[in-house]
Amino acid sequence: MSKRLVAVCLFFIVALPGLAVEDGNVMYVGGTVAGLKQGELCKLDLRSQAELSFESSSAKLLVPFAKIDSYGYSKEVAHHLGVLPAIAVGLLKKRQRKHFLRIAYHDENSAPQVVVFEVPKTMPLTLLAILQERAPQRCKPQVYEVCTAQK
Repeated sequence: MSKRLVAVCLFFIVALPGLAVEDGNVMYVGGTVAGLKQGELCKLDLRSQAELSFESSSAKLLVPFAKIDSYGYSKEVAHHLGVLPAIAVGLLKKRQRKHFLRIAYHDENSAPQVVVFEVPKTMPLTLLAILQERAPQRCKPQVYEVCTAQK
């Protein structure tokens, strides 16, 4: 019985990294935007100087840099295992983490909107650097806090 448990745990340790978001894609986790579905993969386009573009098979979302109020990055452990399994997995390999980007902005009707995307682990440094350069100067990166204008 214990050999089966060890085999199942090892299977999950090896198989779980394959479930992560791949480079070039982001996954819409949630927010207030109509048209995007939770868990939907989107192509992120960073080439425009004026806006971020998220395009899925069902919708396209454009977020103008000038309308961004705040943004934040966080990472969380992908799977919560409990104390003993976490120790066992930690001894064998580094625990997998998910990386999230939250953007609060105002749409074309001046309505406040929030989107949360899961991003690949290689993307946050690039994405945060772009947001720091192109988002309004009054808006600094936040850790899930409100961005206030400095006057």
